[in-house]
Amino acid sequence: MDDPATEYQEQFTQILDLLERHTPTGVSVTAVARELGITRISAAKYLELLAANGDAYMERFGQKKLYRRSHRLPLREIFDRMPNALVILNTDLQILTVNASFVATLNIQSSRNLVGVPLFDLDLPVFSEPSVRRNIERIHRSETYLNEIQIIDERTDRIFLVDFAPIVSRTESPEILITLREITALKKIEIALKNSERKIATLFGTVPNGIIIFASGGAILSANPASLRILGLHTFEQLSAASIFTLACSPGTLESLIHAGKVTEIELACDFDRMKGEQIPSAKSGVAYFNVIFTPIRPDSGGPPDEFAILFKDITSDRRERRNLTFRESRYRSLFENAYSGVIVYGVIRDGEGFVFKDINRVAEEILGFKKKELIGQNVWNVFPALAEPGLLKIVQEAFSRERPVFLPPLQYRKGDDVWIWHYLFKLPSGELASIMIDVSTEVRDGNGPLSGTGIR
Repeated sequence: MDDPATEYQEQFTQILDLLERHTPTGVSVTAVARELGITRISAAKYLELLAANGDAYMERFGQKKLYRRSHRLPLREIFDRMPNALVILNTDLQILTVNASFVATLNIQSSRNLVGVPLFDLDLPVFSEPSVRRNIERIHRSETYLNEIQIIDERTDRIFLVDFAPIVSRTESPEILITLREITALKKIEIALKNSERKIATLFGTVPNGIIIFASGGAILSANPASLRILGLHTFEQLSAASIFTLACSPGTLESLIHAGKVTEIELACDFDRMKGEQIPSAKSGVAYFNVIFTPIRPDSGGPPDEFAILFKDITSDRRERRNLTFRESRYRSLFENAYSGVIVYGVIRDGEGFVFKDINRVAEEILGFKKKELIGQNVWNVFPALAEPGLLKIVQEAFSRERPVFLPPLQYRKGDDVWIWHYLFKLPSGELASIMIDVSTEVRDGNGPLSGTGIR
């Protein structure tokens, strides 16, 4: 009795020869059945298997099917060059073939002959796992099976994705194709990405500054809790019902930033009363000022961005304080410059070893005979050597160290000069020294001054 497998192989060979002889016209199912003396159903089945295996291809002409011989690709070379590890098992779960990647991935000696060896006898990594073995056996028994399994090799901590697929052979014997792909690096990347996403989500939820993500058309896509708090809202739905463009008082500002597509830091005003008119139910009122950092969100695929984000902070109180500070500075400068007496501010060198001019008003310029720009940054003793007296330096140093105001006796800035100046010296909170100057030349000459001489020499 002939071996059925041999008989099937002979039928396949005869059909392939028939297709080769009728190249390129092709052969119908009926012609194959008549030529081989088999039923039309059997001929159709053989031709379908050849087509599935790539040895033939079919074309329709109305209701008629014509089969032609395929010019086969070098499948062995292609199979060997596949990056994934591949193994094909026969009906006895013996290895029919493997590719080079299979040998390299599982660290198998290249000289070892695997063909014909039962897979489970090899004690290979991954394939010795019970779940993998059971899945192969389920395919072998034509039972329900898993298409893929992820496995960690306990010996090496390598992670593999194993794919399973039954395939059809010419002899109609079921074979099993198993694909093995190491995904250790991919899993590490996935874990790193998840950790990064978790950190970003934590920052997004806890950062005190507002963050709003929106589309180029103005639709608000996401916002963190701080955004709602800063804008006086309770839910994201209250914010997302509006456009991002309704938040800024200056029309066209955000639109121009979107058009420019660059990271930009600006200051924006937000009118809460106007927002209420736009159906945004803010619990706040009046106008608030925000420091805003605008940034485009670049897509991974490249090209122009279609999503953007703003990071914003409420600086209303800071802005008010800056305005008040500017007013106070302006008021101080006005008093300083228009004072009836001369005023000098000194910078201190090494805890009182010396002093430099930091600021003087107009009256002090007239008294000293110098313009401010000529004195600023200059050492007092270098400009006015007559003041470099040990007794005077001691008094000034005591005033600096004790932080108590002191009256200096009338001084002459230049020896032989007729001008006598009385100083009220005190330390500023900044660590600088300030001096109020009063010209007492007349009183000293008349003997009616606070002191008749310097009292220092």
